[in-house]
Amino acid sequence: MKRKVLLAVPHQDDELFVGGGLFKTLAQQGGYEAYVVFTTNGDFFAHEAKVRMEESFYVLTRFYGVRDSHIFFLGYGDGWRDGVHLYHQEGEEPLVSQAGRTETYGTKGHEDYRWLKSGRHSPYCRADFKRDLKDVLSEVSADVLLVVDFDSHPDHRAASLLVEECLGELLLERPSYRPLVLKRFAYDGVWKGEADFFEVPGKATILKELSLFPYTESDMLRFAMPDDCVTPRFFINFLYRAFRCYKTQEIWQKADEIINIDEVYFKRDTDNLLYEAKLSASSGNPEYLRDFKLFDCADVTRRELVCKECGWKPDEADEKRRVQIHFERPVTVGRIAVYARGTCGKDRLRAGFYFDTGASLCAEIRPDGKKNLFAVGTQRDVRDMELLIEEWEGVSWGITELEILPPEERDLPEELERALFREESGDPQTADEALMKIRKAIHGVKKKLSRWMPNRHALRQLYPELAGRERVPVRYRMKYIARRIRQTGKASDASD
Repeated sequence: MKRKVLLAVPHQDDELFVGGGLFKTLAQQGGYEAYVVFTTNGDFFAHEAKVRMEESFYVLTRFYGVRDSHIFFLGYGDGWRDGVHLYHQEGEEPLVSQAGRTETYGTKGHEDYRWLKSGRHSPYCRADFKRDLKDVLSEVSADVLLVVDFDSHPDHRAASLLVEECLGELLLERPSYRPLVLKRFAYDGVWKGEADFFEVPGKATILKELSLFPYTESDMLRFAMPDDCVTPRFFINFLYRAFRCYKTQEIWQKADEIINIDEVYFKRDTDNLLYEAKLSASSGNPEYLRDFKLFDCADVTRRELVCKECGWKPDEADEKRRVQIHFERPVTVGRIAVYARGTCGKDRLRAGFYFDTGASLCAEIRPDGKKNLFAVGTQRDVRDMELLIEEWEGVSWGITELEILPPEERDLPEELERALFREESGDPQTADEALMKIRKAIHGVKKKLSRWMPNRHALRQLYPELAGRERVPVRYRMKYIARRIRQTGKASDASD
């Protein structure tokens, strides 16, 4: 049987930013059955939902070769009217989406997932959102998951966190299920990338906000972009041609920012032996140590990360301050990874790990949310371990994840190993510098023309009364041009 790859993203067009060339490699050349799940209908502008679903359906089936039945639309809203994002919804009263909906929906031929499975729609409640997403993850049981990471967009954040939450439960429930999980930002380095595609030599992805997240540069997995995705000849460039299919979003305009010679992913370990252990703590909730979430967010709509309870920490009065770990069967341990959140330079955490083999490790844990990785030598036939807090100052959100890992990291599948970007492979862009400057200039002219003469979808976003009309009257185009002239004049006056 073929292996499976599942791409999990919030909006129609995010599959191109998160999946990009790697999803193409796996779907078309790697011997994988490809699946995609969209958590929202992209209906911030209500009239665009049907069109966006059809656009994504066309791109995935025609360009990536994904089967019709392997594309899932959960059917949740893109934006919410009451200021509370669905990720934080509580109780039984469903939220109202920006499009005025209160339950999932699809279109003819592309019905929402719950309707297809149960003959009913799901209300816009967090519990239903999670259940639908978890059911997809469980049903597909993909060997490789490509998942949107915690971007600045609320829907991206919600999808990222909820996929992790669902996976944490599945990893506990199914000891034999240990997929490869790769996460990628759709904004940093992609939608908000440097406009450097036409530079010679070609540029690798630059992540400007990495310090805000639980990763370092050493955690990056950089995959080389397939040649037909990075060629500067846009009329044959795979990604650029796919971008052009999204008339509603006009994402082709940002092709020089989105496309680089590589794609950056971050791997999340699923080989954590804690998923097969019994945990008990002297105080606090030890389940946070293995929920697969490196942090949780109190408000996904705020630009800065606002954490909520997401880690194990002992009570202040607890003098024992320990977690006991018992494995039902003997395991072999070689590495320990610890994530903790507090204030670096102010808070302090020192922990000891003790094995029933007689081995032990005491170490300082940086409370910056990033991985603290320790080698403990190969400890065989381990049945019991203990985490003991030696010193604890501050560290407000506690130890957010603990990974007890085998001695060796699992190898990447062969097709992914081959796809890794290597500096010695050189720059696939063979065009000379002068030709690249010409192409850059042509692309720039096309963007300017499009901004002065936008398509009907862009005009419908500006003028809601056009939403139900197939054709855009000429007067609206003239109205838009007059608006642009006024804006240009105001910008010129301001600069003077």
